[in-house]
Amino acid sequence: MEEKVVDRRVRKTKRQLRLAPVYIHYKDVYDLLSSLEDELAEGLVVVCRRHNAKDSEGKTYPYLMELYQYIEQNADLCHVLLGKNGDIAFTDRICHILRDEFLYDFLAYYYPNDPAMLDYFCSFIVSGNMSLALTWIDGGMKQTAEEMAVLAGEIIMHGVKVLETKA
Repeated sequence: MEEKVVDRRVRKTKRQLRLAPVYIHYKDVYDLLSSLEDELAEGLVVVCRRHNAKDSEGKTYPYLMELYQYIEQNADLCHVLLGKNGDIAFTDRICHILRDEFLYDFLAYYYPNDPAMLDYFCSFIVSGNMSLALTWIDGGMKQTAEEMAVLAGEIIMHGVKVLETKA
């Protein structure tokens, strides 16, 4: 009986020692989570602000290239924070960043005729890219970030017609 108590205490102490470095830098697990979310979000803002709509002409899609490279570099974090068990409020925050820091201006630059429709297109494109990126991560990232950026760009610009060229 005494041996079981000692064993439990030893295991608890080992767990605490493993977590000790975390608590040196963070108040608790929620503080760590908040810090990771902020880090991912701030990195996306940097990526978005580095590009403007005029840079995205042609088939290279420089913004999407850098966006998918960022996703690739942070794949584990994206999977955890944005995947099926992630916080919907954080996912919404990321969607707003992608929309407000780049996509809306991109669409308004190339398609300025109907500002009311831009919101619909932005919602569709952002949620589609979020899903595309998570599907890529969940599938083991067999394609390169560059291939995914081109695919995303082609889907955005040409929709279902992209499938015609693959047949």
